[in-house]
Amino acid sequence: MIYPLATVACFDPTHGHLPRRELDHERLQQFMQKLSVAGAESVLIAASTGQGHLRTVDELREFFDVAAKVSPPILQRMGLLRPEDGVDTNFELLQLLKQLDYAVAFLRPGSNLESACSDHDIVEQLQPLVKRASELQLAVGLYSISDVSGVSLTAQVVQRLVDGPGGDSIVAVKVTEASYEKSTLTFLEAAGLEHLRIVQGWDPHLARALQDGAKTGSQRCGITSGPMSFAIYQYQHILDAAVQQNWKEVQLAQQAVTEVFQAMQDDPRYFADLQRAKYMMGLGHPICGQVSSEQVSRVLQTLRQLPRRSDRDRLCQSLDLLGDGPCHAALQEMLQS
Repeated sequence: MIYPLATVACFDPTHGHLPRRELDHERLQQFMQKLSVAGAESVLIAASTGQGHLRTVDELREFFDVAAKVSPPILQRMGLLRPEDGVDTNFELLQLLKQLDYAVAFLRPGSNLESACSDHDIVEQLQPLVKRASELQLAVGLYSISDVSGVSLTAQVVQRLVDGPGGDSIVAVKVTEASYEKSTLTFLEAAGLEHLRIVQGWDPHLARALQDGAKTGSQRCGITSGPMSFAIYQYQHILDAAVQQNWKEVQLAQQAVTEVFQAMQDDPRYFADLQRAKYMMGLGHPICGQVSSEQVSRVLQTLRQLPRRSDRDRLCQSLDLLGDGPCHAALQEMLQS
């Protein structure tokens, strides 16, 4: 397959009330259409801002199914599975992804692994799923996100999976880890993994990843981004600048995203709470929670203080993608000021 340079980790529109909100099918269709018109090539389903890891299996199945039915035909889809759901459930979901014409199934270490587990434990858990996906002729992405799973993937584990049954179906490694040197860079430098797309998932590292990924002449790195859901126009600008190897502009534009990212981040060791951006766009509150006015105000204030008007405009346009969210008036005021 031709692996896309950029994939939007698609927000999950919700409606209804606590204690558990529901997926909003109509709003999901509107959102995916808007993303496609804005230039998105691909979406990752069930990974939205950590909430994909909170869903029940039935809710996960619903999200996969509805996204397949309502997405524009040109929008490539990928799905994220959770090994802690069990082998039988994941075999069923892999079959579903194949039936629904998903391009890639992403797998991360299960949250049921011990934090001190061995490489062998991770390989033993993931290899049956890689093998089954290969039998279904479904491409596989591996995903390191220790915030969620409790353990990170190493280049050594990925190499063992690549060399094992079904390993030829592995096409990418997504890396969402706070330390670039201990994660993304190790995959870029590992011998034997040169054929894989290294997908940057911790967004503040994107500028560096794109620059490092281009050193061999062709771009090895890509991005799968939750912030791309709320910053689609800014990310298109960053990727265009990277194609032109205008690294200064890549870094400046990424810094603006990073400032907004940090405005949604309560602890620098953990990924930002993108449910705040989802709510600001008019896509609803978290499945099991509520976004506060103080959290929204912090993001808006950060936008107002961005030093470059062009960055602020692209980010405001992105956050107002649907044109009718609760922050529509505030975002338009910034655009027109």
